[in-house]
Amino acid sequence: MISPTEFVSQVKKELQRVTWPSQRETVGMTIAVLVMVVCMMIYFCVADGIICWVLAKILGI
Repeated sequence: MISPTEFVSQVKKELQRVTWPSQRETVGMTIAVLVMVVCMMIYFCVADGIICWVLAKILGI
């Protein structure tokens, strides 16, 4: 088991090796995620509407 100070030292060294994304990359990925969420929302709303309509026709509601 390592000491807490050694652990913190290793964490600091590891964080220096991390390649952080630029602001432009972060904004681009955020926009991509938002577009995908909107597309999935539309898909699930349409699918839910179709399923509800089919069930209403089958059950005669």
